[in-house]
Amino acid sequence: MIAAAALALSLSTAHGLTPEAVLANYAVALAKQERPKAVSFVYQVEQLGPRNMAQTHRVYRAGRNERDETLIVDGVVLERPAIRILADRIDRYAVDAVAPRLGAYTFTFESLERSPNGYTFIFRTEPHAAARFAVSEVAIDGRSFLPVSVRFALSGNGARGTGELLYGRAEGYWLVREARVSAHLADGSIAREDIAWSNYQFPPALPPSTFLAPRSFVTPPQAPGDLGP
Repeated sequence: MIAAAALALSLSTAHGLTPEAVLANYAVALAKQERPKAVSFVYQVEQLGPRNMAQTHRVYRAGRNERDETLIVDGVVLERPAIRILADRIDRYAVDAVAPRLGAYTFTFESLERSPNGYTFIFRTEPHAAARFAVSEVAIDGRSFLPVSVRFALSGNGARGTGELLYGRAEGYWLVREARVSAHLADGSIAREDIAWSNYQFPPALPPSTFLAPRSFVTPPQAPGDLGP
């Protein structure tokens, strides 16, 4: 392990990017991140455990307003999408909300890995204070200096688990692509959740009618992301 870390450190230094330089660039890149004013996307979620389900959703979001349309449930295409209108919605998967910050975590350089776009720098992370959601590792892209993966541990309500979030570029934004979580629940059972995001689009704006509840308001059987951060 020590030899591998020393080799990775020598490689990073040879390319003009010491771990300290990577972290400095990482802090700047995170500070510059902006969320899209309007966005639409599709996500697929699968949960296995006490409650099994698989759903496909289409989402429209502007600011903290969100329209979530459930399109497919357990392989069955709904004749009419089930719609939820959500106000003051927090984007729990936004990279600036999830990525560990230098002031809140201790970063320890772990390794350097080749990637299709160059190099990825792996850091172990330890929070300065206990938290229900704590990042244990972050992989930083050597070009954008933004996280390509964030591994974490979570706990609360008698449950504990681990997971990973994957990120990448979508036009001018850095957005979540995949989420995987495995948790031991309070009753001793194990639950898993996998989410995949796709088809990101960025309209200039969304009409106000997007966020008006239809007359026949239907709530999906289960909200996704129960195991996530």
